[in-house]
Amino acid sequence: MRAVGIVAEYNPFHNGHAYQLAEARRRADADIAVAVMSGSFTQRGDAAILSVRDRVNMALSAGADAVFLLPALWAVLDAEHFALGGVSLLTRLGCDAISFGVETDDLALLQAMAALLEEEPEPLREAIRDLLAKGLPHPAARAGAVERLIPGASELLRLPNNTLAVCYLRAMRRIASQMEPVPILRTGAYHEPVLDPASPSATAIRLTLAAGDADAAMTALPERCRPILLDAIREGRIHRPDALDGALFYRLLTMRDKEWDALPGNTEGIANRLRDAFRHDASRKAILADAKTKRYPEARLSRMLTHALLQISQADLDAQPTPPGTLLLGLTKKGIPLLKRAQENSLPVYGKAADWIHLPDPWVRSELLADQLWWAGCRQPPANAMLQRRISESR
Repeated sequence: MRAVGIVAEYNPFHNGHAYQLAEARRRADADIAVAVMSGSFTQRGDAAILSVRDRVNMALSAGADAVFLLPALWAVLDAEHFALGGVSLLTRLGCDAISFGVETDDLALLQAMAALLEEEPEPLREAIRDLLAKGLPHPAARAGAVERLIPGASELLRLPNNTLAVCYLRAMRRIASQMEPVPILRTGAYHEPVLDPASPSATAIRLTLAAGDADAAMTALPERCRPILLDAIREGRIHRPDALDGALFYRLLTMRDKEWDALPGNTEGIANRLRDAFRHDASRKAILADAKTKRYPEARLSRMLTHALLQISQADLDAQPTPPGTLLLGLTKKGIPLLKRAQENSLPVYGKAADWIHLPDPWVRSELLADQLWWAGCRQPPANAMLQRRISESR
C-alpha cells in the first residue's frame, strides 16, 4: 500500500484541489490520498470561511481517503514552520510521498534552494544581514540572498507555491523524512481575485461568496462539493472576515504587558506597533493596514493578532517544535490502514473528544478555543464546535 500526503487548508475546497488529489495519486502511484488540514484558522491568520466539518466532507467527497488535523500551533505560522508541522505529521502517518503545488516543476532547482536555506552557509547569512540592513522584510532579504548564490532563484521564490514547496523540502531535510516529493504544476494564480472555474483560486471563491454570488462560486467546486457549500450558506455556516473583531478587541483590551511581550514573533518592537494601531483603529482590518510596513508584512501581523486571540505564546511554540499528535477529522474505509502506520510510528491519533479534550498540551487548548470562536463568529452556539464531538467517520 502506497500513501501520498498533502498539506492543505481547503479554504474552501475547489476544482484545483480535486485535480491535485487525482494527480498526486496518479504520479505517486498511490493507493491512498491523505490530507493534513488546518483547522478553524489559516496560515495567514484568518478564520477559515467554512467549518472544519464542511471542508473535511468536501475533501472526502472529492477524492481524499483520510483527513487529519494540522493544529493551530503550526497552521497559524510562517511558511517554514507551517510546512514543518505538516511534513512531520505526514511522515509519522507513514506516507510514502508528499505532493505540493508549484509554479515551476524543476524539482532539482527547488531542492538546491531548500538545501541552501536549510544549511545556511555563512555567505548566505552574510547576504541576508546585508539586505535586512537595507530595510527589506525577511522573506525578501532571504530571496535576494539566495539569488546571489543561485541566480534566478529570487524570481522563483516570489511565487507563493514555490516558496511553500521549498519549505516542504527544507522540512524533509530537517527531520530526515524519506517521503518522495511529487510537485504538481499549478495553473492559474494563487491569489487571483477573478474567478476562473477551471483553475480557481480560493481567494477568488471567497471574494465571490462575500459578494453574494453563490451560483458563480459553485462553478469552481467539484459537483459533489456543491451541496455542502449550499447547506453551509443556508444554515449560516459562512464565516465573515470581520466576525471576530469584537472578540479580538476584548482580548487585546485585557492583555497584560507580559502577554504582549510573549506573543510569537515579537521582535524589534513589532507588538508595540500592533498596540499603537489598536488604540486608534476600530477593526482588525484597520489595525493591520495601520501597523504593516515593508519590514513587517500584513501576514505576519495577522498571525500575531490570531496568536493573541487564541492565547498562543512563543513559549508554547518553543515547547513543541512539531505536533505531538493529531486529530482524525475524516476517514474512508480505504484509509483505515493509515491508523496502523501511525501507531507503528508512535503518533497519537485522537478520534473523539474524550480521548484528547482533557490533555494539558497547549495545542489542544488553542485548538478547542479556535473551534469555539469560529462557531461564535457564525453566531452559533459553542455546542456546535465540531472538535468537541466525535468527528471521524468510516465511509
